Amino acid sequence: MNRRKALKNIGLGVSAGLVLPGWLSSCKKDEDPKPEIDYSGVVAIIGGGAAGLYAADILQAKGISVKIYEASDRLGGRVRSLSLFDKPTQSLLFDPENLLSSDYPTDLGADRILGSDSVLANLISLQNIPFEEFSSGASQLYAIDGAMVDETKAQADSDFAAAKAFFDNFHGYLGGNTTVAEAIQAAGLHERMYDILNAWLGNKWGSNNTRLGATGVAESLRLLTRDTKELLLTRNPMQNALLSRFSGVTGTTTVELNTVINTIDYRDGVTTTLTGTRVVNGATEPFSVDVNKVIVTVPVSVLKAGDISFVPALPSAKTKALSNMGMDASMRVFLDFKQNFWGSSVDYLLGASNGPEYFNTGIGRSADAKTLSVTVNGPKAAELSGLGKDVVPLLLSELDSFYAGKATHNVRVSATGEKIAVIQDWSKEPYIRGGASYLLPAGVNDDRIALGAPINNRIFFAGEATDGTGDAGTVNGALLSGERAAQEVITSITG
Repeated sequence: MNRRKALKNIGLGVSAGLVLPGWLSSCKKDEDPKPEIDYSGVVAIIGGGAAGLYAADILQAKGISVKIYEASDRLGGRVRSLSLFDKPTQSLLFDPENLLSSDYPTDLGADRILGSDSVLANLISLQNIPFEEFSSGASQLYAIDGAMVDETKAQADSDFAAAKAFFDNFHGYLGGNTTVAEAIQAAGLHERMYDILNAWLGNKWGSNNTRLGATGVAESLRLLTRDTKELLLTRNPMQNALLSRFSGVTGTTTVELNTVINTIDYRDGVTTTLTGTRVVNGATEPFSVDVNKVIVTVPVSVLKAGDISFVPALPSAKTKALSNMGMDASMRVFLDFKQNFWGSSVDYLLGASNGPEYFNTGIGRSADAKTLSVTVNGPKAAELSGLGKDVVPLLLSELDSFYAGKATHNVRVSATGEKIAVIQDWSKEPYIRGGASYLLPAGVNDDRIALGAPINNRIFFAGEATDGTGDAGTVNGALLSGERAAQEVITSITG
């Protein structure tokens, strides 16, 4: 039996982290194949998020040596779940002695699977990790004139109906390079609906409507081929699901944590020199290493800030693409209550001014759903970021205005009277510094493709910002970009 061919037939990389079927695991050691691709070089991957891990997994499965350099002390990037081993930091505020009461994971970053037929859903399905669709049977509430109203009542409001029609048909927008806010004004929609439209569009895409480019959003919506169902993992943290899938490339021989790359020098026709700093035995020291090819997966915020110098400098097509992209502040706040006062079948409360999106984190996976997560992006997130823990009473006060004081009355408190909450401020993560990439008014999908294009078959680019399939800004987009970049590396080797 040919073990390599068998692996290829079932569509899994060698490092998939799954239990192999009995017929495959019974292959004899003397039948172990040579690498599928005979390549003596090393491919460096800068960034250990979803894109970097997937690219490494594919390349390693082909027999190509990879090395992941991750600036922080953990893998996963913007996929992060609260762990019993976590400690409070500047960006993660919580009380380890007073955790949330929820009987399911607390996902601080990516928390929903977008699309039942998406690459993320398929990746999780292969591991037999249980998940549930919640979107089809749930209901949304909308903040209209100081009250949270259901869909039926909202649709009876002519301003809401017009805004909903605008949103539902936004994929057909052809109005040119304006902001979404300008497109809304041009459509004559009432100001009463601006916050709801921001929840649907601006906040969802990582910013707000006054910054988000209308053309880029419409193009992405037209390109998207997966379905729009939303699912949640029922028991497993999202970070664990991701790292379990790529367990074969997360070992100490493949990954260097706490390693910051400052310069990528690819002037040499054969080798590429990476220089930077790394932490060894608690001390920071400079280092340099020669590799052959590099996949860069760092966030747009890092590239735009010039934290990595390229020698020679990036081509003008890439700098232009970066100038047409943004990546704004982002934060998620978890509020824990003694009772659910918003409704057990409600998934989203949309359109409040401070919290554009309140999400019922237990929907579809717990009979005891009493925790709301609040996702805030863009200028509002930057504003709230400065409040630290004081953001909690601000959000409770907002909920009180809709629910007659029930939020403050029902919020769980510690023995010392502190309100129990968890705050993940992505703006303060030093090697991420924001939420997701988005296209500015001048930006188009071709900018994402340009950012992802290889340089001289030596330097390759991945990460959600480089996804050109319509899934930018999501884990799906990151995974798809990692797959694309890995294939580009393979093609550069095999011709």
